[in-house]
Amino acid sequence: MRNKRMTKTIAVIIVTIILIYTIPTVAKYVTDRIKSYYLKSKDFYFSSNLLDTSNTTYQIGTWSGAGSFDVEFELYSKENDYLFSESDITYTVTSNCSTDAVCTLSKSSGTLFASDTTHMDTITVHVNPQRVFQANESVTINVTAKSTAPYTKELKATFQYIVGMEGVSYTIEDEANRTYLLLKVTNDIDYCTVINAFGSYTPGNLISDSVYRTLSESNKHNCVSQYISLSFNPNQLLLDNTSNVMDNATYNTTTIGGINYINSLNFAIAPNSTIAIKFYKIDMTANYTYNGTGTSVITVSASSPT
Repeated sequence: MRNKRMTKTIAVIIVTIILIYTIPTVAKYVTDRIKSYYLKSKDFYFSSNLLDTSNTTYQIGTWSGAGSFDVEFELYSKENDYLFSESDITYTVTSNCSTDAVCTLSKSSGTLFASDTTHMDTITVHVNPQRVFQANESVTINVTAKSTAPYTKELKATFQYIVGMEGVSYTIEDEANRTYLLLKVTNDIDYCTVINAFGSYTPGNLISDSVYRTLSESNKHNCVSQYISLSFNPNQLLLDNTSNVMDNATYNTTTIGGINYINSLNFAIAPNSTIAIKFYKIDMTANYTYNGTGTSVITVSASSPT
């Protein structure tokens, strides 16, 4: 009987903890849904192609790091091609940039007129970096659009522009319910730099891709196009130690449960080449696909040998 009482007590405690953490989220969800239904019942539609009520984050990983650029989005007074707001919607727009960049809006307020057949306005945020950003540095732009009449509704989005690696790109091929993923690193640079003297070459000499491919395997190790560095969390991914890239790589480890696991890897990549590396997933149901936008589960950086 005592064990049953203890079991019930533990169950009550667990349920209470779950409710403490979930009630605020559920309450917000219900409130948002009720408000959405109410606004639609009044034929009020205020939306965007990029902004939303949940403040979606967009990551663009191919920015050069220099020069100004524009972020463009649209505001709508329609639900679809058949449902439109019956009254004019006035709105305001605000934006801000992270340190070392200045944001300027094409317009900070406007009206979506019910009589306008497009039911749309286009807003541009002009971003002017105040310095040259280096590889893996980023600029973050926060944008908020708020309808002010006849009803209020707030839409947000965050845009993160990340400096890409010159000549080097990477993708992650994955799918849910698969035990592994493939990281593919591609180097489009068509030459390598001599790091150790051999034959008639001295350190610092540049060798074209066509000549590089005629070198012996031992001499190829003396000429590097780019150094690639990977870092990852062994609680999420385990490196396939049988990969050929391990033959000439250096790595660091971290200890988890008394066992050393690789958490970073450094290796050289040849000119005009692609390397595929397999990682095993701790959570097989996860999908870590990455194609240049979004968040990568593996941090990849590149550096020149000079």
